[in-house]
Amino acid sequence: MVDIITNDESYHSKKIDKLTFRNLEETDIPFGMELKNIAKWNQIEADWKRFLLYEPQGCFVALYEGEPAGTVTTINYEKKFGWIGMVLVHPRNRRIGIGTALLHKAIDYLKRIGVETIKLDATPEGKNVYKPLGFLEEFDLKRRQGIGITTNCDEFSTINDEDLQDIIRFDTNVFGADRGIVIENLVQDNPDKSFMERNYKGQIKGYITARMGLNAYQIGPWISESASLAEELFVLMLDKLVGEKIFLDVPCANEKCTEIIERYGFTIQRGFTRMFLGSNNYSGTPSYVYATSGAEKG
Repeated sequence: MVDIITNDESYHSKKIDKLTFRNLEETDIPFGMELKNIAKWNQIEADWKRFLLYEPQGCFVALYEGEPAGTVTTINYEKKFGWIGMVLVHPRNRRIGIGTALLHKAIDYLKRIGVETIKLDATPEGKNVYKPLGFLEEFDLKRRQGIGITTNCDEFSTINDEDLQDIIRFDTNVFGADRGIVIENLVQDNPDKSFMERNYKGQIKGYITARMGLNAYQIGPWISESASLAEELFVLMLDKLVGEKIFLDVPCANEKCTEIIERYGFTIQRGFTRMFLGSNNYSGTPSYVYATSGAEKG
């Protein structure tokens, strides 16, 4: 997730005195949580630990006059594309270019390790920062919110360790790159909120996961070959989260998903735009995506 609201000049045209960077460490998580809470985002401490698991050398803290001032995270997906998220700057350090400097730090890291394309989910305000850097729009998303309800639906198989490789292969064709470490971590941390369905040949047809956030449970990834199966998986998740507030990030082009979730009272909270820098040769199969894994990791 990238949510810079700034009038900053490009970092490459404006040297910020007394600004340095170092790798984000577990001891920085309380600072990250402070920034995240100021921004009213949904992540919890477990999410910061996941970033350090996914890309320990690609997560950074900006230091202004030696004190922590901001954060950024990255994830490398097979060097096909990399993801930028959690660009956060403390209010006391805003308007001097630190957000843009963090963005460039993440871009430079991903390019240095050979990533072909760089992606992020931008807020409407953030788009104005990324376009001058060469980022192009891929598609729009809407964050939807609602409440879990009793549905008395059919059960699906939970995802176990023996299923993970099949799930990852299925997901790779949809997402555009292997994100096995992300899926494995989400499923293992949320075993009672990870479900799947196979066809008569034993092939994966769809799956859904959810994780706890500070403000709401976040559904996603939610991937399906058909709208009918997607709805069955979604209804089951609503039943597992009765009374809980739920967020999910839905590609606007998936009109079937919009129809499904609106039937269950989910409304628009905010918008994002998926943007990319580079060739974007690995766009996957977006029509199968009913919810992403979150703006901070795609």
